[in-house]
Amino acid sequence: MKDRWIVVLGLAALGFAAVSGKAPVSGARAAGPQATAIKNVRVFDGERILPSATVLIAGNRIAAVQADRVPVGAEVIDGAGKTLLPGLIDAHVHVWDESSLRQSAVFGVTVLVDMFTSVDFASTAKRAQETGPRPMAHLISSMTLATAAGGHGTEYGIKIPTIDKPEEAKAFVDARIAEGSDFIKVIYDDGKAYGMSIPTVSRETLGAIIRAAQARGKFVVVHAASLANCREALEAGADGLAHLHFDAAFDPDFGRLAARKKAFVIPTLSVLASMSGSPDLAGIAEDEVLAPYLKEEDLQLLRQKPGFGTSAGSYAAAEKTLKQLREFGVPILAGTDTPNPGTAFGAALHGELELLVRAGLTPLEALKSATSVPADLFGLKGMGRITPGGRADLVLVEGDPSVDIRATRRIAAVWKDGTRIDRAAWLRGVEEARKVRDKQKSSPAPENLGEGLISDFEGEKISARFGAGWMTSTDSFMGGKSKAELLLADGGAEGSRRALRIKGTIAEAGSIRWAAAMFSPGTAPMAPANLSSKKALSFWAKGEGKTFAVMVYAKRLGYVPKVMAFEAGPEWKEYVFPFDRFGLDGSDIIGFAVGASMTPGEFDLLIDNVWLK
Repeated sequence: MKDRWIVVLGLAALGFAAVSGKAPVSGARAAGPQATAIKNVRVFDGERILPSATVLIAGNRIAAVQADRVPVGAEVIDGAGKTLLPGLIDAHVHVWDESSLRQSAVFGVTVLVDMFTSVDFASTAKRAQETGPRPMAHLISSMTLATAAGGHGTEYGIKIPTIDKPEEAKAFVDARIAEGSDFIKVIYDDGKAYGMSIPTVSRETLGAIIRAAQARGKFVVVHAASLANCREALEAGADGLAHLHFDAAFDPDFGRLAARKKAFVIPTLSVLASMSGSPDLAGIAEDEVLAPYLKEEDLQLLRQKPGFGTSAGSYAAAEKTLKQLREFGVPILAGTDTPNPGTAFGAALHGELELLVRAGLTPLEALKSATSVPADLFGLKGMGRITPGGRADLVLVEGDPSVDIRATRRIAAVWKDGTRIDRAAWLRGVEEARKVRDKQKSSPAPENLGEGLISDFEGEKISARFGAGWMTSTDSFMGGKSKAELLLADGGAEGSRRALRIKGTIAEAGSIRWAAAMFSPGTAPMAPANLSSKKALSFWAKGEGKTFAVMVYAKRLGYVPKVMAFEAGPEWKEYVFPFDRFGLDGSDIIGFAVGASMTPGEFDLLIDNVWLK
């Protein structure tokens, strides 16, 4: 989906060495018995409920589901009152680091289907998982998606190949398969469903990509934003839809079309709810069982709305369409589109299951949507089911989720490839990080923060009321050649005398490009400052009608900024950027940068009256 929040513009803005803090780590438990028996347990095997069984794990495999004896020395777990599930599968995510794989497993999500990420990261992760069992989710990925030049997918700071003509389809698909793509993901989205205008592939190019991929034995998942786009994708032969449509339209024949085309759908209700103004509709951030295992940034992301939205009726339309898909027997897969606003790795899938049940699926159907159904469609052999010989990817939960779907949240234990995930170690890591963050919040605000004025640029020099002041920030640290210059200019906002002029050039070289003015609120550049007494950054701006960017750096973000775009026209206009729109609370801000990014060429921007409000 269209998300300006996870744009990666660089590891540091000013060239200072990044200081990496310890992230919570989930790991294997200490060496123990070679076999584990879970006795007297209710089992959902991926298709049906077995009222009582003894499941035997040997090594990384399920040795038996109805074991009549337990080997001497095996660990025995009493499963009375509990339900054993196959490891859950999130059928739509975007994974950028190994920590996300580890976190997902903590919440019982043992397979992630990635819909676009760095080829280097995905290749490395997939090679590593081939070497043997690891205490983290298994990854499959489309890697690079198929999109038009300037289309959705090109805004994330990663240089990717694009496609604009049908005759380019075969070579494009062949290149993706050579890179290791498990399937092909296509963007068919012009942005109109959420008030934007972005390039997209033509209908003819879409069809050519689908035919080229299927000829090579790869199926195609299409991100189509509007109902009309979804219909066109199905008619072109898409194997599946990455989302339900984002607009409030409804077509009484849509379910019949999807069924006739033998397509599957990943509704991603969690993200659709966030887009329509109701993030975390299933209450994951407030859940007393799940929330303690979530990092502060996860909790903030769950509550966050994207920087754009859909109409109020879009979510209701999606629920109505989902009921129709179920009626016609269309395969429905549980997917969250993490890490977009309203989601969090692992935890969000439990909310997605609840939203699917609210929308009309039975709890048993929802469980299948996160286990056997995606396992079959994505060719995940030995996964998504509890069967002899299958992988020992298992989740033990309190209660019966086939009656109450919220029971999936009450996790008692998780096994990945027969190894029990150390959830207690992860929890300790989260709690320690929370203590550090609370200590930061209790530190005093910067001296002279006062009412929050940073700069009005009325003096003879470029200065700030507090902090380490203003300086240029460019991509030179990443090997780029973009340039920026800061000058005082006559004629400021609201009738004032002066403003700050930011001018420069975004160079064509480099996949990560920016040039900006950066303000550091701490006592030294890149030192964090507690600004939690304020809620937003505001300033006035005037430009050339171009798109510019605000980049917010925080210690918790690991020196990688969160970014929001804005357009500055020929007249002065005030812009306000709430911290929570970046998923931040203001307690560890490193800096604010305002300027140009990604689009090559010269730029000229005026800003004035910069405040924290």
